[in-house]
Amino acid sequence: MADDPTHPYHPSRIQPDRRRFVAYLGAAACMTAAATLTARKASAAWPERLIKLVVPFAAGGPPDFVARVVNGPLAAELGGTVVVENKPGAGGTTGVTSVARSEPDGYTLLICTSAYIVNKALSDHVSYDPVKDFTPICEIADAPNIFVVNANLGVNSLKEFAAFARKQPDGVNYSSPGTGTTPQLSSELLRVRANIPMQHIPYNSGPQAAQAVLTNLVQLSCSAIPLVQPHIKAGTLKPLAVTSATRWPGLPDVPTMAEAGFDDFVLDTMVMLAGPARLPSEITATLADTMQTILGRTAIREALERGGFDVVAKPPAVLAARISKEVVMWKEIVTATGLKRQ
Repeated sequence: MADDPTHPYHPSRIQPDRRRFVAYLGAAACMTAAATLTARKASAAWPERLIKLVVPFAAGGPPDFVARVVNGPLAAELGGTVVVENKPGAGGTTGVTSVARSEPDGYTLLICTSAYIVNKALSDHVSYDPVKDFTPICEIADAPNIFVVNANLGVNSLKEFAAFARKQPDGVNYSSPGTGTTPQLSSELLRVRANIPMQHIPYNSGPQAAQAVLTNLVQLSCSAIPLVQPHIKAGTLKPLAVTSATRWPGLPDVPTMAEAGFDDFVLDTMVMLAGPARLPSEITATLADTMQTILGRTAIREALERGGFDVVAKPPAVLAARISKEVVMWKEIVTATGLKRQ
């Protein structure tokens, strides 16, 4: 065989195929390098068109407020156009899912609260994964929830409210911005911990939930502070407790849940910026650095603080760790409160 040049495995017949294979490998390497260079150029050129900050709730809520504070400075820093797009529906799931399914090109981003994690804890049918389907960019700010009643109800603490509720033949009702929101789960945890006969009345937004307690349609509401702080200042709503670890600076006379008699009850509303999974690292880094710059400005911090937010400006790795932690925490709360998973 070795001396037969007509044999199929004779070296003279194999060598041309080997040369073709080597040439193929060289061409493939060139194509890969070209594709990588193209991707880097695309990231370097970003942004070349309009960037959407998707808020999965109606205008007027906490994430919408934060988005409208940062979108202008973000556009100026990036040298492009940044718009806020409200996409409410299904407790936030509609807008969140739209971002999860968008192209990871940096032109569709999400500004949302912990509700997108809670929704997954409440249902196995939510069509996104809070960890796998998103790229964390920045934990922007936190805001505790606050329990309020109508000032005319005549109760001044959570313990007084619990006693009042137990005396009512049909119990009491509470409002929230919707099923799966952190105010709803905070209220459910209170219901269990304080043994309060209380029914949930969901609304489509935070302002509607606050209006329900103002007009005595419900007896209690749990809300993000920015939505009810003006009514507290006006004396029409009575604050009972905040769900933060320490007293809120803008409401120094309102006790924490621990001070109100409920230990291990620190639940706040996180507002974060994220993109779809597989967002290029260059774009993620640019956005994260830009958010740090913006949130370091005194004017931006003061605007958010006036709105009832604690500016935290945490980088992607810290946000990713919090998301993973809250996935477990909210599942445990759903189990503890006996809420029916869908």
